[in-house]
Amino acid sequence: MKNLSGNDDVHYVGEFVLTREGSINFGEISREIACKIRRQTGKIRLRIGEHDNFKNKGYGEKHIERPERLGQIKNKGYNNARDFVYDIVSSFDIIYKGKGLRLILSKNGKITDDAIFIELVLSKEGDFYDVKTGLIARKNYFKNKTPLWIKPKNGV
Repeated sequence: MKNLSGNDDVHYVGEFVLTREGSINFGEISREIACKIRRQTGKIRLRIGEHDNFKNKGYGEKHIERPERLGQIKNKGYNNARDFVYDIVSSFDIIYKGKGLRLILSKNGKITDDAIFIELVLSKEGDFYDVKTGLIARKNYFKNKTPLWIKPKNGV
């Protein structure tokens, strides 16, 4: 994980979580990547979201920070969902196709350790991607999945 210095307090604008720098945009799917994966470009944003304990469904910060998941991300050195999402968006090196039109951004192109990733969905309200969820899974989670994009060693 990147060394994330600064204020650990999480701030919000409306329903969006802000990065440590105060932006609602955590990163983006660039034009170059979008062309290669045949998807639209777009900023990546994290909503406060919700989590339903009874159905074990939800999205956004609250879904990522449910107790068992928060414990997992803290064990990997992240303080909260904001820092977890920011680190992955800042350093993802592989994109997989998720369910339907979802995209999965993974930090570990070579699965030699746990798979650390977030899942994105296109926002219904604009030209950006919402973070649906994020998690740490067993290292062979992507074993039978074909990547849409792998970061070249020399850039995009």
